[in-house]
Amino acid sequence: MYGTPTGVPSVLVLIDAELSRLPDALRSIAKTILNDPHATATMSMNALALRSHTTPETVARFCRALGLAGFQDLRLRLARETSVAPAHGWHADLGFDIGPDDSLAHAAAVVARADVLSLQYTADQLDLTALDAAARALATAGRIDVYALGGSAYAAHEMAARMHRIGRPIWARTETHDAETSAALLGTGDAAIALSHSGGTGETIAALCLASSSGATTVAVTDDRHSPLAGYADHILTTAVYGTTYRHGGPAARHAQLLILDCLYVRVAQLTHERASACLERTRHIPEHHRAT
Repeated sequence: MYGTPTGVPSVLVLIDAELSRLPDALRSIAKTILNDPHATATMSMNALALRSHTTPETVARFCRALGLAGFQDLRLRLARETSVAPAHGWHADLGFDIGPDDSLAHAAAVVARADVLSLQYTADQLDLTALDAAARALATAGRIDVYALGGSAYAAHEMAARMHRIGRPIWARTETHDAETSAALLGTGDAAIALSHSGGTGETIAALCLASSSGATTVAVTDDRHSPLAGYADHILTTAVYGTTYRHGGPAARHAQLLILDCLYVRVAQLTHERASACLERTRHIPEHHRAT
């Protein structure tokens, strides 16, 4: 586990989240940092500029673009995050880059490290007050919708399957017209969850907006609490996602999304303990009947 205090956003997660939106010169600095955060924490501004093929002025602009107090703030936060070596023999300077000629062992280590860090930082920054409020709404809702498109649809279907098994009336709405139709028919006492890593998926935003207008309690699971999607949510639950080469943004977010949804599911099960336990007991035999002998 790295050394970022609980509740303080990871600067590495911030850099990775902004990577695709940065102009070329700033993206070069971001990639240099992500590829070797441990070394960057010990560099001067001139050294980082040289390694990233930019200028000291561009490094300063990079820090401002990320909302940092300056280059020293960047160095201090990187030093704090890389001060404790990762578990399982990972080296602090392993980085998040996978080259076409890297070994499979290296690729597997980088992917595993990124996923573990995503889970750790998502858990560290999780807003437990928002989580509990969202779970209480789900525990009493007359109907629950889960809106998601693309890769996030997998997590939506997983959430629906788990909640259905403990007796919650829930549907994964992963087709645009179906999602908006269902959202328009929700009402007070119902709930809706929307999943979007960027928080900018137009169809998902439209569905959550309709659900909110219909009087339902709304929950957003996103990497960006200032995104358009979050603007329509009563409760915002944020992921903290580390990407790797070939897996930036949404494709890297699944495990973090599922962690938040799993926490919601377990909290709902706690709040509806008698019914949840009875439902689990009544369905416990079903998988056993389908096991090959």
